[in-house]
Amino acid sequence: MVIDLIRRVYPLNRALVSDDYDRALQIVGERLEMTVHEYPSGEQCWTWRIPQKWTVNEAWVEAEGERIIDFADHPLHLWTGSLPVDMMVSREELVEHLAWQEDLPDAIPYRFNFYQLTWGFSISYRQLRTLEADQYHVYIDTEYSDGYLKVGEATVEGESDEVVVLMGHLDHPAQANDGLSGVAVGVELMNWLRERDNHYTYTFLVLPETIGSIAFFSHNMDIIPRCRCGIFLEMMGNEGQFALQHSRQHDDFIDRAARRALIDRFGEGNFSEGAFRQVVGNDEMVLNGPGLNVPTVSISRWPYPQYHTQFDNLDIISKERLEESRDVIKDIIGIVERDFVPRRKFTGPIFLSGYGLWVDYSDNFALNRAIEQVMLSLEGDQSILDIVDKTSVTYDEIYDFVQRTVDLDLAESIGRGADLDRPD
Repeated sequence: MVIDLIRRVYPLNRALVSDDYDRALQIVGERLEMTVHEYPSGEQCWTWRIPQKWTVNEAWVEAEGERIIDFADHPLHLWTGSLPVDMMVSREELVEHLAWQEDLPDAIPYRFNFYQLTWGFSISYRQLRTLEADQYHVYIDTEYSDGYLKVGEATVEGESDEVVVLMGHLDHPAQANDGLSGVAVGVELMNWLRERDNHYTYTFLVLPETIGSIAFFSHNMDIIPRCRCGIFLEMMGNEGQFALQHSRQHDDFIDRAARRALIDRFGEGNFSEGAFRQVVGNDEMVLNGPGLNVPTVSISRWPYPQYHTQFDNLDIISKERLEESRDVIKDIIGIVERDFVPRRKFTGPIFLSGYGLWVDYSDNFALNRAIEQVMLSLEGDQSILDIVDKTSVTYDEIYDFVQRTVDLDLAESIGRGADLDRPD
């Protein structure tokens, strides 16, 4: 697992358009062959515009000659996007420009103002309670200049030009799990896909949140009719159970494939799930939003207490959790790739023992009980995934059984499962 990628990228001050974001994308590019798309500041992207590049030279607050807040100590101390300031302010005015988190008294919260320009600092609630001076010198040396927002695109061509889109965030300064862990998992997945023969084409987008996908898709609208579904990769390295956020369609093929993969690996009830935009919101609102409407699920380990604080660091990232997250997405892709619609070529119940298809109930009781349901479902109007959902058996077990009937010329494949759920 590319956990060392997270180690290298995590400390960088990765704003939407910034030198550190560009450095991060370059590091990712060392592990994954990508095309980098560039969009200049001010470029119109549907109803949005590409923001300017933001650079921090120095930022601090002093009281009575003592420096009490300093960007140099941690990048989260300065709100991302802060305007330049050099002034004396009262305690009351300073507090209006401070963020803290009372329920985590030692946390420095991550705050940003990409589009509503102001300035501010984040401190711990514990430090807030120590601010007793009447006057404070606020100094922020930041620059806004024209630059380029950058999106990395890696594509693995399949037999079909239909595309499964994977997405992960590379922005968010000094955050290891939020966004970055999804990029690390995506890098490994794409390198795995390159070694396989795939039916679908897979595209992985490495981008800054929201504006990155808006920029990419607004300039590549021709890809939308070919996009079958999307998976957003988010918050994948921490402890905690998985959360499945459904697509806007809620029960599309990708929803059911993701849910089945999680059930088969962890068991029903051992992961959480929620409706579209009701778990954690990200770029699915673009790909699955107005005018695009490509069914897109989100897979994460949300929530976790360190979110958007300096405690979202390498201490909460586990190699084992990253690998488990990678394997969950592999399971989903395995269903997406293999699922087909079987149709019987036999009449009456199959003579199971005569074809070597008999499963002894003492060896696999659940599959033994499911066989009759399987035989009754091979009418060409249900996919393997549809059949599995009517049983208490795993996808792999039902798939293997039905595939054996096809190999024995007792049934045939008449199409792909995803085609039954094709969105309008």
